Amino acid sequence: MRIESIAVYTADLPYTGKAYAFAGGRSHQVFTSTVVVLTTTAGVAGYGEVCPCGPNYMAAFAEGLPSCLSVLAPSVIGGDPRHITRIHESMDQALTGHAVAKAAIDMACWDLLGKSARLPVYILLGGLLSPSMPLHRIVPLAEPAEMEASLSRYRSEGFRHIQIKLGHRVEEDIELMQTLARKKQPDEVWVGDINAAWRRDEALRFSRALEDLDLYLEQPCRGYEECLSIRGRARHPVKLDESLNSLADVQRALRDDAMDAMALKVSKFGGLTPSRIIRDLCVEAGIAMTIEDAWGSGIATAAYAHLAASTPPRALLNTTDLHNYNTVQLADGAPEVSGGRMTLSDRPGLGVTPDFGVLALHEVYE
Repeated sequence: MRIESIAVYTADLPYTGKAYAFAGGRSHQVFTSTVVVLTTTAGVAGYGEVCPCGPNYMAAFAEGLPSCLSVLAPSVIGGDPRHITRIHESMDQALTGHAVAKAAIDMACWDLLGKSARLPVYILLGGLLSPSMPLHRIVPLAEPAEMEASLSRYRSEGFRHIQIKLGHRVEEDIELMQTLARKKQPDEVWVGDINAAWRRDEALRFSRALEDLDLYLEQPCRGYEECLSIRGRARHPVKLDESLNSLADVQRALRDDAMDAMALKVSKFGGLTPSRIIRDLCVEAGIAMTIEDAWGSGIATAAYAHLAASTPPRALLNTTDLHNYNTVQLADGAPEVSGGRMTLSDRPGLGVTPDFGVLALHEVYE
């Protein structure tokens, strides 16, 4: 089996809500997704999808991804997609960095590996260890009454894991959490996510004011060193996200005892291949993980869901169903959601098929 051609598609994903807003005045209503189709000499196609959460969240720009893929395509065409580490080495020789673009090809290779073996990808990643995965729902930054209404709606839909976006003045965030906490249920898991916008003193004020509230504090400050400082003084467990962008970053955080949990966004680290290594390191270190991605539709959700499903329940804090955050679906066969939990089918590969009726072809490389 050899990669014969690579087709690159794009599509817009409108957000289901009013606006996806978070700290720093960042707010988005539409996200641009990139879908890669690897066609092989065996007549089998593999699919991957990556979608940055706007241009100001991570080191990836949606409009630049097709250009990156134009550089990567010649390095992998003719290669065997089942030899995924070799594919990664070829991509690294062709283009330095740009992990998100490489992740799209990596996901498609895993899809092809699963189809070749006639197995779902979660078996190849370690086996089905978490067949029913807890989902978190994100409460976007808004006026307190609107956020309270969103929280009530998610609770009524069965979600027990809630990620609350913060980003008002710290005094207002404290008051907001105190108000929301009046209805917090004992079995709910809460994360307060400031998306790296606080100074150290603000993070400490927030944590100390709410020390009786059971929640994770996610990425309280921008820099790694700042978050490490907070980790030693905060009243809450610290979850890292934006300050972790490579395997080396995660290894450093483990050595420094810098975190209690982390957000493992598959595309940010370059796909399932490097993310599997990070996942296994965190399992051994006793670090809880939210296994997810920055954004995406059904293909992206399926990719990280296979990694989450093959993770021991003791290490899987939660995951999410990004395909249900959009008004448009790009694929059939996405993971199923019910009662705040997500399950996968046993179809080979990632188990999803793109809907080419909603995808715009950008380029084909042969």
